[in-house]
Amino acid sequence: MGNYQLIDGKKMDARLIEKAEALINGGGDGRISKDDAELLFQMIVDDNKFTEVEEQTIEFILGRYRWTEAARAQLKDRIKVWNKNGGGAKKPQPMPLDEIDKQQFPHRDILSPEQKKLREHDLRTAMNETYQDHDDITLVIRLADGRRVEVVSNFIEMEGEFVGLKGGHAVPIWAIEKVRI
Repeated sequence: MGNYQLIDGKKMDARLIEKAEALINGGGDGRISKDDAELLFQMIVDDNKFTEVEEQTIEFILGRYRWTEAARAQLKDRIKVWNKNGGGAKKPQPMPLDEIDKQQFPHRDILSPEQKKLREHDLRTAMNETYQDHDDITLVIRLADGRRVEVVSNFIEMEGEFVGLKGGHAVPIWAIEKVRI
């Protein structure tokens, strides 16, 4: 069944189930913590949509596994806010460069390994464009709350795990979803 698993006759997201199992067996007191809840949330929004199967799987995980009350509330709240903001269905909203420094970003990379390679290629190409022609480059960025925003800069430089933008602003590479040249 690929990335799915049948549980009690219902199709579940195997990645989420495996992650929940790993989280409770990994260490600590066997409960899903706030940090664990954040990992699960990032897995849900990684492809910019909260599918019916993912929703069903999260309900299963919330009912089957032990959680700290804070973690349970955090995950429910993050999903509610993300859905209220349109989830992945909403077009990225423009954000001025000087606002990007005030934002919070996901704690882990939002892209798959294949997508990461394409993003790195696109960032290097964009960097060359800004060095030569000072063309505007648009970055689509995922914020920690799941919102998608876009910033425009005519200067881009890769600096370790961050991308430097015009005016000294920086964005973690792992939060960049797309590069438009």
